[in-house]
Parts: sequence; structure tokens; C-alpha cells
Amino acid sequence: MKGNTLTVGKPAGTDKGRLLKKRIKDNWQLYAMLLVPVVLTIIYKYIPMYGIQIAFRDYKASKGFMGSEWVGFEWFTRFFTAPTFWRMMKNTILLSLFSLLWSFPIPIILALMLNQMRFQKFKRMTQTVLYAPHFISTMVICGMIRIFLSPSGG
Repeated sequence: MKGNTLTVGKPAGTDKGRLLKKRIKDNWQLYAMLLVPVVLTIIYKYIPMYGIQIAFRDYKASKGFMGSEWVGFEWFTRFFTAPTFWRMMKNTILLSLFSLLWSFPIPIILALMLNQMRFQKFKRMTQTVLYAPHFISTMVICGMIRIFLSPSGG
């Protein structure tokens, strides 16, 4: 029965702690690289969650987060018991589905169609007209269209 000897000495958890410290010390560059995404996650994902408490307060901008009265689930019960709840839910789901339908396959089909165009001038003009609203304000685009299509000077 040689294998059944009992060693007395160090407490049970200290070896794991020393191993972790040694691993961190040996691989400090990897942990330093990991620090950047962790900090960004905290800044952009967790800190904004502080504002989620607006949903549980009778929020008044003049009083701020802490000054506004806590109402709990009042706004949620009011929303779910509203007579127009099911219509609002249906409209939201339909808008989401239509948004997926129009924002996913249609741009791909359009890009394929533009890629097959023979007339380069028409292709460039079409691309400009389609992509301009992404880079220029909607009001500026509407003004440009109004000027271009005006009967007197367009």
C-alpha cells in the first residue's frame, strides 16, 4: 500500500492559483490582446444597459434616471393590455418580414443585373442614382431631383 500516503503541507487551492499566475505571466501578450475586445464589449454593450431602466420608470428628462419615479412593469402591462396590441404586433412582424424581403434578395438581384449591363454610361448613371442616397442627405437628393426635372430649367 505504497500509493496511499497522505501528504500534509500546503492548503488545497494554492497550487491552482500559482499555476494561473504563472500562465498569465508567461502569456501576458495574449492577455493584453484580449484586453481590447473585453474593454470594447464593456463600453459598447454593458454600459448602455444602464439606460434600460427607462422602461421601468416614469421618466422625466428634467429629473434624470434617478429622479424619475419607479413604476415597475406598468408600461409593459399597459402595452400588452392595449386594445390595439395585436394590430401593432402584426404590423411590426409584417414590416420586419417585408424589410427582410426587400433588403436581402432585391439588392443582390439588382447588383447582378447591373453587372450584366452592356452600356457603361447607363450602368454608371444607374449606380450613381441608386447609391447617391446612401452618401447624400435625402433633402439634398429631393432638391436635386426637383431641379433636374423642373420644366423651366431642368
